[in-house]
Amino acid sequence: MQFQTEERTQYKKVIERYLRVEKTEKGCDITVRVEAVANALQTSGWFVLINNQSETPQQAFDKYRLKDVVEKGFWKYKNNIGLDRLRVHTDNRAMNKCFIAFVALILLSSIRNTPKDSRCFDRVTVDKLFLTLANLKSVTIGKNRVLRPLTRQQKELFEVFGMPPPVG
Repeated sequence: MQFQTEERTQYKKVIERYLRVEKTEKGCDITVRVEAVANALQTSGWFVLINNQSETPQQAFDKYRLKDVVEKGFWKYKNNIGLDRLRVHTDNRAMNKCFIAFVALILLSSIRNTPKDSRCFDRVTVDKLFLTLANLKSVTIGKNRVLRPLTRQQKELFEVFGMPPPVG
């Protein structure tokens, strides 16, 4: 790949800042300017992504970011639900608890992906959303179910998610 003269000059300046390049009979002798590299690393972060597929750096980074979102979602969910320790005595119960957690993660993900134009989470956090919906109360008197009247905020939440509000 041929670089333009300006690009060569730019890269040459960057290379010479951190490496000492001397031409020899056999080619080039390259030594690292340890102090310059150490100074640069003290004041800047760095990111190394190794990939065994031939992609552009941007495509590899985008894939990494998508994977990172999923991992953070599972971590957050595991810690919010208390799945850091299962505290069960049988394999069957552990599998059941993990399955319920998986289904709950799917539901939570669906809730977080509400239509962005509703701007629901600009006003309400997910925790506040659950607390608001937890206040839905119904009482069964004989064979009749009576629902406590919905608040304005509860009605708005049902509207945002495209669900009809419950009727008593």
